Amino acid sequence: MQQQDWLAPQISETPRATPSLPTYLSPWQQQVAGVVLGGAIGDAMGHPTEFLSMEAIRERYGANGVSGFELYWQNTASAAGASSAVRERFAPYTDDTQMAEAVLLALLDGREQKLELDDTMKAMAVRFVEWSQHPQGGHRAPGNACLSGCRALAAGAPWHSAGGETAGGCGSVMRAYPFGILFVNDLAKAENWAVAHSKLTHRDPIALAASAAMAVGTALALRHEAPRVICSEMIAAAARYSSTTGTMVAQAYEDAMRGVTPDRTLNRLRAWAAHEAIAAAVYIFARHFDDARSAILEGANTPGDSDSIATLAGSLVGARVGLYGLPRDWVTDVERSEELLALALRAAG
Repeated sequence: MQQQDWLAPQISETPRATPSLPTYLSPWQQQVAGVVLGGAIGDAMGHPTEFLSMEAIRERYGANGVSGFELYWQNTASAAGASSAVRERFAPYTDDTQMAEAVLLALLDGREQKLELDDTMKAMAVRFVEWSQHPQGGHRAPGNACLSGCRALAAGAPWHSAGGETAGGCGSVMRAYPFGILFVNDLAKAENWAVAHSKLTHRDPIALAASAAMAVGTALALRHEAPRVICSEMIAAAARYSSTTGTMVAQAYEDAMRGVTPDRTLNRLRAWAAHEAIAAAVYIFARHFDDARSAILEGANTPGDSDSIATLAGSLVGARVGLYGLPRDWVTDVERSEELLALALRAAG
């Protein structure tokens, strides 16, 4: 979607409060905002389809599955200058975005305070514990490994050993994109810090590998590298921590290059485990690297952990197309879009 389309008047049949979004951002601000909002949109898009089979998705949403936000929540908020409250609806995201926001906030605070790895991870641990007890927007079906790690952190476990030794779910990779933003010009640091942060909740090698790949992929997408380079470096990053993960991501990329259909590949990669999640994201990114709408919808219409697949794909493609390459109605409808945009602009520096 081009910028002029984004700036065109938006007509809605249903009057509602619309977030005030800027009409101009620098190219770098657009890209960072694309990562953050692309991830949140993918998360919200896959929210209602998580845990559903493809048959159930098609039965509920039609032959093509979801084609836009299907889950909306209502929120009563006081309108500025109005004498009464207005009904405002939004598409809610899940714990994926809640935790990614906590990671990004910890990294931004660390940047401002010039903290090194250990102190940053300790501050991140505090945010994780707070999230587990009092999450913004309420609990959104968080994963057991994330909650277990947070309980260990709250009990005083060191950050680098709080996560389960065999915890290999997708709970850390779904929140790893902030490292690619903050350390966009230092791939080794992006990778190393992403791996370190996984240990707060997930210490299985497949989780470390997936987090490394996501951080590296996000950074390279922000640096305008060619999609084949991005995917190749993601495979290499994953393989440094888990040969199984590297092989799985390479197979997914090969599937995309050979035209293997999503019904086959994304049925195999259900994404409950970290290596499947990052492989599914690479498959979708390789197929739709400049088409956020197609990438996010393909991730949401899957029989596995749909919100996590779509959030990973949304962040990677969002890094390339930027905020104005995301469908505007999706940006304005997703939960807390203004706050997330403000956070992205803070990250952009």
